[in-house]
Amino acid sequence: MRKSLSIFGWKAILRNYGWTSFWLDNILPLIVSLGLCILMYVKDADILLQLKHLVEVGISIVPAMVALILTAYTIMLTFIIGDKFASIKKTKEGRQLIQDLNSSFAACLFVSTISIIAMIIISSIANMGIAIEEPNTVNYPVYFLVCYLLVYSVSILIGIVIDIFNSGQTTLLDDNSNAE
Repeated sequence: MRKSLSIFGWKAILRNYGWTSFWLDNILPLIVSLGLCILMYVKDADILLQLKHLVEVGISIVPAMVALILTAYTIMLTFIIGDKFASIKKTKEGRQLIQDLNSSFAACLFVSTISIIAMIIISSIANMGIAIEEPNTVNYPVYFLVCYLLVYSVSILIGIVIDIFNSGQTTLLDDNSNAE
């Protein structure tokens, strides 16, 4: 007996967002984060100072990004619920598009939320002034993590932009079929 797949919850998000999307979305953040860590090391920059600055930047922009993502998602839902998507929802490809859209937004919001939480915790710890013998063994990996989360949160928006564009294009489908 085959178990039916739910369209709700984290399993559905992961199934629709997929590992391929996850790995593709990881390329830029990994390259940028690694590149900046190497540059910091080569230039012998004060990594703690750079870490604090990066956390400040992240804490100031990621919440605004979350608000914009939620706004875009609300607009997207009005399209999905509205009449323009009615014919799209009847096809397998249309339903898959809607599931992919929802999953992309959910993944983006999840990553952004994790980023905010991590940056708040790291900011709190960094400002405690805890002294350790080899601070760079901690500061470089933490800098890499913060940079990765920040770049990932921003770069995943590219997929959201494409999803919004694709949704807008679906409004043309009925018009094209009538014109032919």
